[in-house]
Amino acid sequence: MNEKLRESVQYLTNCNFIENETFRLYETLSKKINQPESSFILGLAYDSMKSAKIIQGIIDCFDISDIDNKNGKKNLSELATEIMALERKISKINSLDYLISCETLKELLNLEDLLTEVYTNYLQSSLSKIIVEELSKSITTNFGNFKKVFEFLIEEKGKHRETIIEIMYSLEAKETEAYRKITPVVKYQNPDSWIHEATIHSFTNTPVQGNTEP
Repeated sequence: MNEKLRESVQYLTNCNFIENETFRLYETLSKKINQPESSFILGLAYDSMKSAKIIQGIIDCFDISDIDNKNGKKNLSELATEIMALERKISKINSLDYLISCETLKELLNLEDLLTEVYTNYLQSSLSKIIVEELSKSITTNFGNFKKVFEFLIEEKGKHRETIIEIMYSLEAKETEAYRKITPVVKYQNPDSWIHEATIHSFTNTPVQGNTEP
C-alpha cells in the first residue's frame, strides 16, 4: 500500500471511529431525555451507526493491519476526543434540564456541521480519487458511484441538523408551557372587586371615620 493510499484509508478509519463514537454519544443522550424527543435522538444514533458500517465496508477492502486510527489527521483526532468527552459528561448527569439539554443540542448541531465538512473535504481531496483507483482494480466502480456514497452521508448530516433543531423547538415549547402553568394568572375582568376585598385602608378612597386610637 503506497503512502497516499494509506493516508486515504487512514482518513476513512478515523471517520469510522468518529461515527461509532457519535453513535455512543447520541445513545447516551437518548437515555437522559424524555419521550418523544428521546426516540428522535436514538434514531440519530442508529443513523451514525449505519454511516460507520458503510465506511467500514469500504475499509474492509484493504489490509489495515498497519493502520492505527489514533495516528490520523489532527483535526479528526481532536474531533473524536471532543465527542468522547461530551459523551462522558452527559453519562454522569442523572437528568438533563432544559438549559443543559439546549446547550448539548447546540454542540450536536456543531458536530453535524463538522462531519459534513469532514466528508466534503474528503471528496474534494485527491485522497478519494486514489482510493477509487485502487478499488477499481478488484471491483467494478468509478468515482461517480463512490461520490454518491459520501453525498448520501452529507445529506443525512443535513437531515440530522434539521431534526436537532426541531427537538430544540419542542423542548422550548414544553418549557414555555410548564412555566405558564406555574405562573399565577392575574384576572382583570373586575378590578373593583379588589377594593371591596381589601383590608388595608390605603387601598380605598373612603376616609377613615373617627379616632383610630384605642
